Amino acid sequence: RAAQREYEIFCSIRLIVGSYAKKIRKSARAIAGLDSLTGLAELAATNSYSRPEILNSSNPINSREIHIESCRHPVVEQMLAEDKFKPNDIHIGKNYDLIILTGPNASGKSCYLRQVGLMQLLAQIGSWLPAQKASLNIADRIFTRVGAVDDLSAGQSTFIVEMSETAFILNQATNKSLVLLDEIGRGTSTFDGLSIAWSVSEYLANTIKSRTIFATHYHELNQLSDDLKNITNFQVLVQETGNDLFFLHQVVPGGANKSYGIEAARLSGVPKVVIDRAKQILEMLQKKNLISSKRKEEIGTKSRINSAA
Repeated sequence: RAAQREYEIFCSIRLIVGSYAKKIRKSARAIAGLDSLTGLAELAATNSYSRPEILNSSNPINSREIHIESCRHPVVEQMLAEDKFKPNDIHIGKNYDLIILTGPNASGKSCYLRQVGLMQLLAQIGSWLPAQKASLNIADRIFTRVGAVDDLSAGQSTFIVEMSETAFILNQATNKSLVLLDEIGRGTSTFDGLSIAWSVSEYLANTIKSRTIFATHYHELNQLSDDLKNITNFQVLVQETGNDLFFLHQVVPGGANKSYGIEAARLSGVPKVVIDRAKQILEMLQKKNLISSKRKEEIGTKSRINSAA
């Protein structure tokens, strides 16, 4: 009888609570919103965030501009124990639409891409930004192509997944979108991959005109800035001291002319005999490629002379 009575009391309480369901949900949403806003406010106050300026989308001069000074990665800077996070600037959407970002592995290219995406996302949810100053416009969508993921159960390799993600971006992005690409064309031959990356960059700059940052080891893509006015080159600085390589984590104008892949392999612990042999092979391949280029140039010159004759 006691158990039955306990259940009856429970049912009556449940009915009473149920009659206030709408008010409870409304209060819960309000508390959740306040919790989010106070969390963002506390984060901004304790980590020197600044209020971003949201630009007028109807103004054709700055309707697509993203200008952020000394921006930082909000997550990475919290994880650094001894070193201080190195801030960098980003200015895109006004004088140029696409940035080719080159530099060695572990130098900070991927971190830079992600922090720019997070700046846009934080601004659009109403948060202040980990930056000294920021002015930006609302992006209709943020597209990313990062990492290496496969779907073997569906018969999709990492390269197929990469190309599928790239195709989705090219078919969906607009001139109001923010596109972040972290390597394209890695899963195939060098010339195939470079050709795909080159063509994708041209399409984004010429046809879509989205704000795009393309981090790549294909430093040959730096040539695109010579042909297209809305493409520019940036690089992550490194310092070579003898056999040592120091990452400065500083993004500056200009393009890198080396990938430092062998140096990165050495820093990762690859045996010295393998590193030395890799350097020999690289030198041999570079000489062979230089000879081939000279031969092609000579053949082209002879052809032009014969045609003129």
